[in-house]
Amino acid sequence: MRYFIQYPAGTSELVADAMSHFVDDFRAEYQDDSAMLFSSSSPMERVADIPFAKNAFAVISEIRRGDINANVAQLAGSLKKSQFPPLPGPRARGFRVMVHIDGELASVAGAPKREIERTVSACTGMRLEPSGRGQEYWVIGRLDMRDLMFCARLPKPARPKKARGALSHELSSMLVLASEPRPEDTFLDPFAGSGSFVVARLSLPAREVVYSDLDLAEHRELLPGEALRDRRLRLLDEDAMDLPSVPDGSVDAVVTDPPWGEHEELPVPYEEFARTTGLSLARVLNPAKGRYVLLCARRGAPAFEAALTEAGLAVRQTHEILVNGHPATVFVGDRRTGTEPSQQTERPRASQESPEAQEPGKARDRQSDERRQTPRTPAKPLLIGMGTYRRSLNRFSR
Repeated sequence: MRYFIQYPAGTSELVADAMSHFVDDFRAEYQDDSAMLFSSSSPMERVADIPFAKNAFAVISEIRRGDINANVAQLAGSLKKSQFPPLPGPRARGFRVMVHIDGELASVAGAPKREIERTVSACTGMRLEPSGRGQEYWVIGRLDMRDLMFCARLPKPARPKKARGALSHELSSMLVLASEPRPEDTFLDPFAGSGSFVVARLSLPAREVVYSDLDLAEHRELLPGEALRDRRLRLLDEDAMDLPSVPDGSVDAVVTDPPWGEHEELPVPYEEFARTTGLSLARVLNPAKGRYVLLCARRGAPAFEAALTEAGLAVRQTHEILVNGHPATVFVGDRRTGTEPSQQTERPRASQESPEAQEPGKARDRQSDERRQTPRTPAKPLLIGMGTYRRSLNRFSR
């Protein structure tokens, strides 16, 4: 069957790497920055459960794209009862038809809209519910796609309510998956806040999941009850710059979203904050297998990239994304085996520097060339042990 999903903007590379771990016989037919059309032999229930999909659809019919009003009328005339498959979940009594063109809801003239609504009602036996209760059918068009699709929206599993301003379930799941989660992992989020990454990681097999935030008392009530009862969860109210309860090299994976320095006041200049964060992560990460995923504001990305590299952390991938409409950067990488983080707080004097260090322009050019030549795509799949993951996808929903 053919399916269409939407996901957080900018995560297309991560999605492409992940899909074969969630559905069988995966074959991509179209992908852009925030959506994918693919075929799979997996049932609709599994596609609906993909954690990073904002919306998932079963494709019912297609037509060559042209004038939207004419297209909707043509779809209405071509749809047959046999094309409407049984959908997962309780049978809905009502439905509505949405038109979504090039990322935005679009209006359709009254006559073709009423015609397609009558056709859907005749094929499904459901009544029209314009208020939005019931099953949704979408007419979808995307830039660079020659066809217009008529799709049934698949029901998403219930998820815990998010705190205001927290990262979405979809983005949290996507970034946790980018850390290559393994059942034997000790996981840490040192800027855990409302716990988005911690909750996402607890839905997977893990040895220990560590939440740390100086405002733990304030955020504790935002964590789902089931997460608080999970014996794998360890709660700390420690400064991410020190983490005194976390031994050196004891953490296998860090996924975190440090303060962006835009809406909160940092105790030190942003560059120093990034540098201290990088050193702290390098200290706690396992030197042989430590991995990290770090999300920061786009404007702070140069400071964090320099800080991570200085601390002995390799940047393997970067992704430019949007978080609630704000430009952001995701760094995916690992601890360089055998590399100890530098503890220097001041640069050497010019007389002690190499010739390249005394000529900053040449050094920057050489570093830029090295970054361009360094592969940003991991040599192995991003996800490990996803058979176990599928069985635990809806843990919090249940």
